[in-house]
Amino acid sequence: MTDLATEVRAIAGLARRAAEGTPHVDAVDAVVRRLDEPLRVAIAGRVKAGKSTLLNALVGERLAATDAGECTKIVTWYRHGLGYQVTADLRPEGRAELPFRREDGELLIDLGQHGVDGIERIEVGWPSAKLESMTLIDTPGLGSANEGTSARTMASLLDAGIEGPADADAVLYLVRHLHHGDARFLEAFMDHSIAHASPVNAVVVLSRADEIGAARADALVSAATIAARYATDPRVRELASGVLPVAGLLAETGATLRQDQFEWIRQLASLEPDARERLLRSVERFRDPELCPLGEDIREELLDRLGIYGLRLATTLIADGAVRTAPELSTALLEASGIRALQRVLEESYAARASGLKARSALVALRAIAGALARDGVAGGNDVVDAMDRLEASSGELALLRLQHLVLAGHVEMSDEERAEVDRLSGSGEARLRIGLAADTSAEDVRSTALAGVERWRGRAGNPLSDRATIEAAEIISRAYEEIYASAG
Repeated sequence: MTDLATEVRAIAGLARRAAEGTPHVDAVDAVVRRLDEPLRVAIAGRVKAGKSTLLNALVGERLAATDAGECTKIVTWYRHGLGYQVTADLRPEGRAELPFRREDGELLIDLGQHGVDGIERIEVGWPSAKLESMTLIDTPGLGSANEGTSARTMASLLDAGIEGPADADAVLYLVRHLHHGDARFLEAFMDHSIAHASPVNAVVVLSRADEIGAARADALVSAATIAARYATDPRVRELASGVLPVAGLLAETGATLRQDQFEWIRQLASLEPDARERLLRSVERFRDPELCPLGEDIREELLDRLGIYGLRLATTLIADGAVRTAPELSTALLEASGIRALQRVLEESYAARASGLKARSALVALRAIAGALARDGVAGGNDVVDAMDRLEASSGELALLRLQHLVLAGHVEMSDEERAEVDRLSGSGEARLRIGLAADTSAEDVRSTALAGVERWRGRAGNPLSDRATIEAAEIISRAYEEIYASAG
């Protein structure tokens, strides 16, 4: 059976033949190139939401600038590269290499004569294994006092014109508190990024979770409770596949902790418990040279890297003997931060569905190109539209993405067991695993289990009490089981 990506390439070939001799050929070629690229995941949110810090944690290096410098006002792509390179797409056209240097691990980029207004976007090529399967897009903050800064993010993620669909295939949207503007942005992202609005390619991240309640001891527990409450909100369910709390600063420092920083923290942990408690009661006390044995520059560096919550956690872990080395502290900070859960979502939900998500982005672009061809009087444009309509009506992979939308958005009532069944069936593993069987299960047992699934969900679809969404979901599931039954050797 032909996979979705191959089907989309065939349609792109049809579109290219139709576009031959027109200005739209380059746009078709860009669609094909995008199918071969890693999944594009944008990190978006309001100003000071912690986007760059989270990106650094995901890459495992302090690449993205976390201050309010000029580069934070420009959309910056982080791609896997064989070497180290920083380039800029210029306005109104052109491309230039930008000089850069590393300072305390952080990447500092010199915009030179171009300035913020002269650069459309920056692209960083970096030999990181974390970037091999995923291109990360760091975006300027929404809600900025500078309207141009916010506009760059909106244009990067939401524009879906003739040049192609929105830049991102999926988005991590960071919030400190869920704001009405956040919901409106996610709605717009979905409308422009895929053919049918769906939460399957958006995750809300409750960022800076360690700062909740003035960084009190139970901040991360409170953040998890708040995230769970957001996740049950019907409007949020319609916009995102989940809400995860992440302490980005803990995650970034856990991924990049230096030995000298560990030694400074261990010095604090060696203080008497009462003295340590007084010292870490507030940022002001920690900065007091009469209370803290560390120099001023070191104090500020530790606050910058850990915050007061992170300092309390790290010193307690060392003082209690839970960690004894810098690598052990790094691991503990990463575990506490919530970044592991987010990485699992990226691997299991985004990476596993990368082919489908990229194919849907390609279809959006091809539909825009076909529309432009039709407006220009090119007859082949209608053939491209017809081919896409047939594919969207017949593709099991697209149907499973639609199924995920129906379930995640709460349009279909399902038990926990049925949701788990949908998750397995929508996965990218082999057929046996997708229907809950062991890898060594016989073909006969695969057919038997698949047939039982067909009958069970056909019955659900035929139930006169089932609503339209339930009938649609049941029909998608039964067709998926039918395909597995037919393909079983």
